[in-house]
Amino acid sequence: MREVYDIEVPEFPIKNEPLVCEEIDESTYVYINENDGATMTLNATASVVFDMCNGKNTDKQMADLIADTMGIEHNIILKDVQDILQELAGFGFIHD
Repeated sequence: MREVYDIEVPEFPIKNEPLVCEEIDESTYVYINENDGATMTLNATASVVFDMCNGKNTDKQMADLIADTMGIEHNIILKDVQDILQELAGFGFIHD
């Protein structure tokens, strides 16, 4: 049986600081929370979403920016953005 957890994502997410970002290659980044040593590996798209977690953007605004920049359909990227934010919140890398 698979357990499902409901993780609340802030409306205007903010990155937890202090963070160190190490680029593994051009599409993979490792973020390290200096307070507790927690790490998270993100692909390029997830890293862009994480960088937009500045307390000024909603998930929809983030999706709009990415969709416009990359020429991807909004509702496709919105689901990806929401999944990324859910994961970031679940691992304690964003707050409101």
